[in-house]
Amino acid sequence: MLDKLDLDQKKLGERFYLICLGIYISVNFMSGTTFSKAYGLEAIVFFLRISQLTAILVLLKVFLFDKHRFKDLCLLGALLGLLFIICKQAHELDPFFITCFILAAFKVDYKKVLKVYIGTELALLLGVYFATLIRLVPNNIIWREGAGIVRAGLGLATPSDLAAHIFYLMLAYAVYRDFSFKKQELAYLGVISALVFAITNSRLDAILMVLLLLALLFKQTLFERLKALGTAWVTGIVIGYAFFDLLLTYFYTPTSPFYQTLDLLLSRRLFFGQMAFLNYPLRFLGQYIYQNGTGDPRGFEIYYFIDSAFVQALMMFGIIFFIGMLLLLSYLIKKSFKMSNYSLVVAILLIVFSMAINHHFWHISYNIIILATLAKLSAPVLEK
Repeated sequence: MLDKLDLDQKKLGERFYLICLGIYISVNFMSGTTFSKAYGLEAIVFFLRISQLTAILVLLKVFLFDKHRFKDLCLLGALLGLLFIICKQAHELDPFFITCFILAAFKVDYKKVLKVYIGTELALLLGVYFATLIRLVPNNIIWREGAGIVRAGLGLATPSDLAAHIFYLMLAYAVYRDFSFKKQELAYLGVISALVFAITNSRLDAILMVLLLLALLFKQTLFERLKALGTAWVTGIVIGYAFFDLLLTYFYTPTSPFYQTLDLLLSRRLFFGQMAFLNYPLRFLGQYIYQNGTGDPRGFEIYYFIDSAFVQALMMFGIIFFIGMLLLLSYLIKKSFKMSNYSLVVAILLIVFSMAINHHFWHISYNIIILATLAKLSAPVLEK
């Protein structure tokens, strides 16, 4: 009888978590669409309030359904308190909210998490696109500077956001399928990638999609190489890459032909990243850095945005947060290797690679891979 009650409690906690997850993914997604532009400050405040409420609710699973020791709960409370202070300093609460979902994902079936994410994302992408067709919200159409190319966001705040959503959705689906696809299915994914590039002209996300398709195509060879490298080498590569991006940005020289070409390919990400190093001190607990990611065609507002998740983590959230982020990635890599889940290892590597060029690591409507940190992973099904 007690075993049955315990099992029912676990199922109830898991269902409660998945409902909260679906709501928070939806709110996080909608806050990055043109709904906020169409309906103003009220929409932004509404999305924020729902985010706050859902984060508080999902923590109930940690305290009511998960069987943690009292001292562990105290430690989790202290961690959340410190993170909340850091996020308030930076005026950005997304890392705090997603950490609530990371902690509450304890022993939740990760396959179910992926299933909720994929279904929710697909419904939202189609729903927002339909809203643009009936002109309920604007379709953000812009020109790529210096190229005269039209780019469309199809209801997302920017075309780059649309491309990033598709990449992360494809990545989540690939992990859900354990990277097992037929060649015909890979061709379909290739067509989707080409269409997304034609609509958004997002070069960097197109590269990520191509890398994902290559990883799917050469899955077996890639997995064998990763197994040979092992946890220590892969972790070292990730940490080394993070510091390489920081150093590359810090030592950016606008007069260097090499840097000029690289910065042009990266859509001036090095230039904007270095401005953070030049204009703000390095702090332990973060600081507010004003950013304007859309600019103003009238010239009243100048575009400035830090796209690198590594530079954002260090300069906006501080040294402690940056170290914590690297520790989280290291733990997730170790856990994936322990479960022989090389699909997840590849996903982590692709996300880490993308972190130098986009800031979506702490946005749950993009990066669902991070929730695997404490979730229950199952060993991948071996192909016959």
